[in-house]
Amino acid sequence: MTERINKADKMVFKALQKAINSDKLHLCLLSSKLNVPSSPVYNPWEVLLPGLIPVVLGLILIWAMGVLWGLAFMIGGILLSNNLVKKKLEQRLFERTKAMFISDYHHCNELWDFGGIVLVNSADKSQGCISPDGNWKEFVILHYADLMIDNSANDKTSDEAKKEGGKDEKAA
Repeated sequence: MTERINKADKMVFKALQKAINSDKLHLCLLSSKLNVPSSPVYNPWEVLLPGLIPVVLGLILIWAMGVLWGLAFMIGGILLSNNLVKKKLEQRLFERTKAMFISDYHHCNELWDFGGIVLVNSADKSQGCISPDGNWKEFVILHYADLMIDNSANDKTSDEAKKEGGKDEKAA
């Protein structure tokens, strides 16, 4: 199901990539929406292991040292997991989602249609676009149209025009 994208959509996507990479556009996530089994960026091990490891180690301690030590370890491990490990895992989810979002036009649309992504204009935080209801293409065109212009092509044509202009002046 690979549909071909037109040139205008490629330009808009390139502008989106440039805006995110240059921090002109912030990507915000709703991790409760994206960290579910049907999500394209879901990793089940990141959800299971932070709770499973303290419980399994606590059960081993219950068997080896006693109930008090095992339960204390479980409670401490789960509290530590909820406070420290969750923040690290949310950062990994953000990095994974951002990498997938700007890697390919089709992945971008897939994540946008799934929901849980908010695009926020860095210059004016009140301007944003929420997936899946908002239209990210219109948002990028409205706020980052200057990034859609390929500056390398413009630089070449302006250099060529300067050279031609210099030749005309010498001839006169």
